[in-house]
Amino acid sequence: MAHTFNGRDFRIWDFSVHHSRLLIRSQPTLSHDYNIDLIFTAVDYISVPKHLDKLEIDSATQEEYQSIQKLFKREITKDEITILVSNGSRNFIAAAGFEMNENELELFDSGLDR
Repeated sequence: MAHTFNGRDFRIWDFSVHHSRLLIRSQPTLSHDYNIDLIFTAVDYISVPKHLDKLEIDSATQEEYQSIQKLFKREITKDEITILVSNGSRNFIAAAGFEMNENELELFDSGLDR
């Protein structure tokens, strides 16, 4: 699942406690006129800084999965864990759903209400 975003900075943009949804966004740049949104649904756990640059999305290693599993009272699958690597630091989000999309939403339109 590895995916690298060259020249894009990401920030935690919106979180809905009620719907357990998280949006991490990279805004348009001089060379890219669109947002990149990372949307997580049914979020159980967030362990990421608010700013992520040099972002790479990766899968959890078996060791990471076993370590993360210890944080939960229920069994989670490896597919529920997304590793966000920023500046060499491996952070994670545990969520049932994940999607990535490009859009031209305005600055204050989070897109989570869609």
